[in-house]
Amino acid sequence: MSDTFYALLAISMVLVVVSLLVPVAERFRLPHTVLLAIAGMAMGFLGSWVVSSGLHLGAVGDAFVGLDKLEVSAELFLPLFLPPLLFTAGLNIEVRRLMDEISAVLLLAIVAVVVCIACVGLVVHWATGMNLVVCLLLGAVVSTTDPAAVIGIFRDVGAPKRLSILAEGESLLNDAVAIAAFGLFVGILVGGDGSGHGSDGGGAVVLVFLREFIGGLVAGYLMARATMFILPRLGESEPAIASVTVALTYVSFVVADRYLHVSGVVSTVMAALTVAAYGPTHLHPHQWSSLKRLWEQLEFWASCLIFVLASMLAANVLVRITWLYAVAVLAVAFGAFFARAIVVFGMLPVLEKVKLVQPVNNRYKAVLVWGGLRGAVTIVLGMVVAGNDQLPEEMREFVALSATLFVLLTLFVNATTLGLFMHGLGLDKLSRLELALRDRVLALSKANVGRHLQQIMRRRNVAAEALPVDPASAGEEEIAGAPPELALDLEERVRVGLVTLCTREKELYLEQFEQQILSRRMVAVLAADADRLIDSVRDKGVAGYEQWMSEISRPGRGFRAALWLHRRLGAEGPLKQQLADRFEILMVTQSVLAELAAFNVKSVSDLLGMDAEHALEAVIGKRQDAVDAALKALSLQYPGYAESIQSRQLERAAIRFESAEYTRRLREGIISREVYKNLREELARRRGAISQRPPLDLGLELAKMIERVPMFGALDRAAVIEMSKRLRAVVALPGEKIIEIGGPPDSMYFIAAGELTVKGPGFEVVLKEGNCVGEMGLVSDSPRSADVIANGYCHLLALDRRDFRAMLAKRPAVLAEIEAVASQRTAQNRGQAAS
Repeated sequence: MSDTFYALLAISMVLVVVSLLVPVAERFRLPHTVLLAIAGMAMGFLGSWVVSSGLHLGAVGDAFVGLDKLEVSAELFLPLFLPPLLFTAGLNIEVRRLMDEISAVLLLAIVAVVVCIACVGLVVHWATGMNLVVCLLLGAVVSTTDPAAVIGIFRDVGAPKRLSILAEGESLLNDAVAIAAFGLFVGILVGGDGSGHGSDGGGAVVLVFLREFIGGLVAGYLMARATMFILPRLGESEPAIASVTVALTYVSFVVADRYLHVSGVVSTVMAALTVAAYGPTHLHPHQWSSLKRLWEQLEFWASCLIFVLASMLAANVLVRITWLYAVAVLAVAFGAFFARAIVVFGMLPVLEKVKLVQPVNNRYKAVLVWGGLRGAVTIVLGMVVAGNDQLPEEMREFVALSATLFVLLTLFVNATTLGLFMHGLGLDKLSRLELALRDRVLALSKANVGRHLQQIMRRRNVAAEALPVDPASAGEEEIAGAPPELALDLEERVRVGLVTLCTREKELYLEQFEQQILSRRMVAVLAADADRLIDSVRDKGVAGYEQWMSEISRPGRGFRAALWLHRRLGAEGPLKQQLADRFEILMVTQSVLAELAAFNVKSVSDLLGMDAEHALEAVIGKRQDAVDAALKALSLQYPGYAESIQSRQLERAAIRFESAEYTRRLREGIISREVYKNLREELARRRGAISQRPPLDLGLELAKMIERVPMFGALDRAAVIEMSKRLRAVVALPGEKIIEIGGPPDSMYFIAAGELTVKGPGFEVVLKEGNCVGEMGLVSDSPRSADVIANGYCHLLALDRRDFRAMLAKRPAVLAEIEAVASQRTAQNRGQAAS
């Protein structure tokens, strides 16, 4: 039988074994990789025995023979297995949440790799006496981490989601940096700096590293953007879409590495992140879900084969291992975990102090350190070193075996003891708050069961004695109250209620997406906002909720940039996009908040009490008022936009429903392919029609507000329109001073929504929407004469003095008339003050 058949039998046996291990891992709550390593070593020992003893076991024996013959060259190992592992990791990251933590992720990834390489290299060099550069290469190999186990723990114990994002993002970029450093050290060992020009010192190495890293980012992004241009044009063919992404994975790696001479690893990671960012908005939901499932399958195959092959190799050499490797593995373990502790307990607090990351509980930091497992990427790099004939055999064997044995050490020691580690930290125990909630839910559930049983009894005339519990008293004792040690105060109950409402808010966004009311891009934005809100509430309670609410009430950087482009350059495109997004977000949030208010009354009051319900009602009402005010302000400045966006949403949902109906009719054979094609063309025409944004027309109400200002009576219609374009949106928080006595006269404000209080010496006036304040600052150099304070969330339209002067520079007569009116008003005010 040819070697091909032996290899096919071997791979088939491995895939069956690794699949059977999945339920075993779930049953014993162990990482799947631990069982893969055990299975690989067992197959290695058993295969060696079967081959050496010459046993004839039919297909099973031939499969073991195939395992013995199965060898993947080093030149093929890296480009074959590494790109799918990296691409899948990048594809599954929530890019929007990653960008929230990007500063911390980049710092941790780069610093963690550098510290790990240095610590491992120095400790191993001291312990074994091996060449320092070889030890640094080993440090680069083992500096890649596998965050799967830690993320699973964070999910189980209800840790803030930002910690999972931090661990995932740091691990992904950590891999990219580590592999780039790996290439440099290999280049130095074979006689150059990795670029083929010889070693020119540390400065040259750093420059090569930066060129490869930045070049990889650019190359990966451009190739992924080209791919995202192609994917939507492949129709509904999911196999074609999957095929193009597989091609992108390997093309981004090979082209960057072999033709552009930049980091292929960084290029693949960047390509994956770009597809993860743009894919959900460019592909149909079922296409995106299908694509992610495919990549999960490819990653499963790749990682399983890597672990099994590496474990078999380790099994074959364990019998002849020397004290050198035992000392090296212990030195690697000490250096790697010491470096991890330095980064987590030394670097994270610094980032917390400069507010690049929110504070992280020390128990979670300990889990991050102990859970620093190594996985498939480390093994791949070790195998690449083992097959590099340009390196001395002793050096290759030392790095490859030390790295593989360290991976097995983290799996057999760290992974298997993570549960005990959690128990020691108390992370597996319910908190007082969770215990109180558990008892309350149990009591309410029993009470509901009793009521349902009573209804059944009345309908079926069943005697109470025939039931296993007394329905009249079920749950009454428990509802009476929790034990004193578990009783929650109002602040704790409100915090629990807010987390419950925020979680429900995210569910509502996802439900609207499933109903095809909300686009995937918008649901990604809103769901990410909901996750941020949950983290903020868990950290700070009501204060965190209000802080988050004040942050999202202000127009974002993108909106302000688009507004500047529109005002200065007349570019409407970016502002149309930003306005459409902001209107859609506000309208969806408005409807979801109404549902949350009902949910609070229906479900939260029984669980947390009436006083907590009233407190939560006030919080929800405050946010509803802020959203209503924001919508009113936008509608005032850009009328018709809200109605246009709403009609576009409904039309988009109708098109999606019709498309699904046509596909179902085609599948059932009710309509022909020609009819289906014609219907799809009509839907495409309708999609094109609703893709056009409405024009940014000046609202009549806003024009009237401008014209009502006495100073602006001389402005013609063209000047009013030009002035409206120069207005900028401002959101004032409750109690915020818009204007301060003695302050510079730099701008005036129109009140679009909300109230302002004007306080001066001996007077106080409340101004409501439709009024303006500070207009004298446009023409007078006198300091401000009163304080202007926001009574609540207030949406204003500001006109800067500089913009006003620039606009009227072309109208000197109008400017002179306005200044005359202002002078007359100033004289009247002085006369009234003197009398």
